[in-house]
Amino acid sequence: MEARRPQLGAGQTVLESTHEVVAPAEQLRALHQLSDAALSELGLDELLEELLDRVRDALGVDTAAILLLDRASNELVARAARGIEEEVEQGVRVPLATGFAGRIAAGRVPIFIRDVGHADIWNPILRQKGIASLLGVPLIVEGDLVGVLHVGSLTPRTFDQRDLVVLELAAARAAPGIERARLYSELEREREVAVALQRNLLPGRLPEVVGVRTAARYLPARAAVGGDWYDVIELPRGLLGIAIGDVVGHGVKAAALMGRLRTALHAYALEGIGPGRTLELVDRFVMSIGEDTMATAAYGVFDPGSGKLTLATAAHLPPVLISGGRATLVDVTPAAPLGAFPYTNYREQEFELSVGEVLMLYTDGLIERRGEPLSDGMSELLRVVSGAGSAEEACAQAMASLVPPEGLEDDLAVVAVENVAAPDELRLELPATPAVLSRVRHILRRWLQTKGADEVAVTEVVLAVNEACANAIEHAYPPGPARFELSAREADGELTIAVRDRGKWREPQEPGQGHGSGIMSAAMTDVRVNQSDEGTEVLMRRMLAGR
Repeated sequence: MEARRPQLGAGQTVLESTHEVVAPAEQLRALHQLSDAALSELGLDELLEELLDRVRDALGVDTAAILLLDRASNELVARAARGIEEEVEQGVRVPLATGFAGRIAAGRVPIFIRDVGHADIWNPILRQKGIASLLGVPLIVEGDLVGVLHVGSLTPRTFDQRDLVVLELAAARAAPGIERARLYSELEREREVAVALQRNLLPGRLPEVVGVRTAARYLPARAAVGGDWYDVIELPRGLLGIAIGDVVGHGVKAAALMGRLRTALHAYALEGIGPGRTLELVDRFVMSIGEDTMATAAYGVFDPGSGKLTLATAAHLPPVLISGGRATLVDVTPAAPLGAFPYTNYREQEFELSVGEVLMLYTDGLIERRGEPLSDGMSELLRVVSGAGSAEEACAQAMASLVPPEGLEDDLAVVAVENVAAPDELRLELPATPAVLSRVRHILRRWLQTKGADEVAVTEVVLAVNEACANAIEHAYPPGPARFELSAREADGELTIAVRDRGKWREPQEPGQGHGSGIMSAAMTDVRVNQSDEGTEVLMRRMLAGR
């Protein structure tokens, strides 16, 4: 739509464009550089700077600047400048229909100022830099205003029709490239935001559980982030949850929805309900969002004590079981995606994960390739991970073999869990918070059972260690983040356990507190408390019954 001719300010003159005037040959030759194909490969900032250098050379001017339209605020924003860099440094913004650049943009006409000192301008930097004369033209792409390009001279100069032809040719050639680079930069910025959001929504650190090793990977697509995610969850009673999912769609919206689904599943899982019921509740949550969204997911609960793994899936790809140098697909019962149908039931399947075996969950970004059957991707995945000896090796080999150097068209997530034998010596560094005590009891119980301790010994030792850990948490530190250590070893039937902190114990604050030492002494044959400037060590020993 043709813009209305603006009301000009003092000292401003509209130069009429004409096709009858021909610019000097040397100027036209300089303008040909604006058609350089290499410019299309530059980012927005680099492109603007290169364009301004070439425009300055073509017109022999002292300054050149580009202001781009911010459609949200309806203002021109100084984005690049030569000889007047302060415009960009100070973030100059010019309202439309105001001053020099604002009137060029509002009227979409070229404007010439012979004497800046006595003209109507919005930006005081123009006078502060000593610019005497100005010429500016609008940047227009397919009828839409992109911004303004203006040049200036430090000595009085009458910009004529030949100068205008050069500047308009420069604007006509530069504007499409500027808009293309700006759109690309905005897409890149959105992708960076989405990737940062995605990574912040994924687990920062996988939990450490005795007898279990876990590993995971996430890789965004080369062009756009998606809604792939994974999670590893410490559950009540020493159980471990392992989850993976893939939200339909790409971009910030998919990443944000992924975060909501992962949070919902994590919260339901902590209630201690089974995988099938957990997915049913997440399905209802997806339906309640009301955004016509679907996602695939798989969620399993692993019991390190028995090796039993209970799994439920929502239209997700079958897991891979790696055992004895061979990888196979786990046969899963098909079910609808999350959000597809109201009140979907998700059946649970149980199988045993023996010591040394690895279960790997993954999203389709790992194996799906355009124009190739999905079954080929699955077969290749089985081949490359068959020799993996651990959860970490399985993830590393899958990424190394299946991700091409140029990246993927879809994002991917991989998470693996491995059943490992309990270590000969137990060593844990734990946060000094009461919530960790349940975890300590479950870890220690399983470790003692692998050492052949009978149920009576297990109960008594766990009770004594629980008291020692509780004392470290309650008495050693002031409020705030802190950590303590727990180590345990067994030799010839004798058990030695140490709980160490780096704080300074406080006296009990309430009547009835301070009985932990009696409980420890009753359960263990020898209890010693060693205090120093570095902290406190509670050292406990006893023979294990049942050995």
